[in-house]
Amino acid sequence: MRAGEEYLATLGELSPRDVATYLTGYGWRAQEEIGRSTLWELNDDGRRYEVLVPRDPDVRDYVVRMLELLQILSEAENRTNTQILRDLTRTDSDCQYIQTHPGTPPGTIPVHDGAIVVQGVRDLMIAGAYAVVGEPALVLPRRKPREVEDFPRHARLGPSAEGSYIISVEVPLAADEALFPAGPPFGRRVLLRLYDTIRTAREAADDALASSELSPFTDRVGEGISTTLCRALAQFGGAQRDRPFEVRFSWAATLPTGIASPPIRFDERMVTVLAQAEEDLGGRRAIERDALVRGTIWRTERVRPTEPGWVVVRGVARASGRERRRLVWVQLDPDDFSDALRAADHGWTVQVRGVLVRTGQRTELRDLASFAIIDADTP
Repeated sequence: MRAGEEYLATLGELSPRDVATYLTGYGWRAQEEIGRSTLWELNDDGRRYEVLVPRDPDVRDYVVRMLELLQILSEAENRTNTQILRDLTRTDSDCQYIQTHPGTPPGTIPVHDGAIVVQGVRDLMIAGAYAVVGEPALVLPRRKPREVEDFPRHARLGPSAEGSYIISVEVPLAADEALFPAGPPFGRRVLLRLYDTIRTAREAADDALASSELSPFTDRVGEGISTTLCRALAQFGGAQRDRPFEVRFSWAATLPTGIASPPIRFDERMVTVLAQAEEDLGGRRAIERDALVRGTIWRTERVRPTEPGWVVVRGVARASGRERRRLVWVQLDPDDFSDALRAADHGWTVQVRGVLVRTGQRTELRDLASFAIIDADTP
């Protein structure tokens, strides 16, 4: 059988039930029945898609409808037909796709960044498994339950897909009946929990950016947030923890979830604050002297014009021979605060030197040695 004929034959063998399970999992909703087909609709950040899916595989134009389905799904998900068809025909494994944006030609990633992303996958599996069987903890214990340590050995890295650079992770549905005789397989429970905790981490990162503090992470420990989870997600942003990524889940058709699980997207700002949460909340060195912070003014805060005010600098902090992207609170006297306001209005870069202190809720630069605007002519 030639490749084209085999492709069409695969389309003809797709089960309407499996297609409906896939659509439900990606947030599509069945709208109405039209003859022997069902109209499905997806609203994704203001983009609206519709597709007509036969409920009977014996309809004359079934293969044509499946071709149309793949085309619409490809446009909606920004993935290739081949990737989507692989998900539709893989019925015995749950899958996770991490789409990174390393800034290299499509389908490639620097080796150093690739190793970091793969380590992030392992950390993510550990964080998800612990969230299922362990007690909530911001910092996970060194000794973890056996099933937590073993879980990454059962998950598999699948083939990379076309795109910026996509890592696929497959979790077979085979359950350990001795440990978990009731309920869904352990792997399914882990991935369902991971989906929820990754969404929670995104909400925490969004709230942390709004407040410039890390309390949104500590407030959500009971929902599965941990420094291991934050580290795992930040690693998907590459070596500098400054690139966006997307996490997508696909559920095995043999065990439908019945829930919608649209992709979870993190922009570069969220990646930066995830990395800061992992480091600052993990109990690392709290004080670093002679620190240099360079970046733009993220927010300003002052009660009265004649008093000192606070600014938050979003940029790179250089201390103890390392550079890290982070949000840093700096208290400025009234004159410097006025300069900071002008810098914020114009998007100018500022540079501040002092002592970097991590309080567990936010990072501050104290005992200021200097503050300056470095990329604008100031009268």
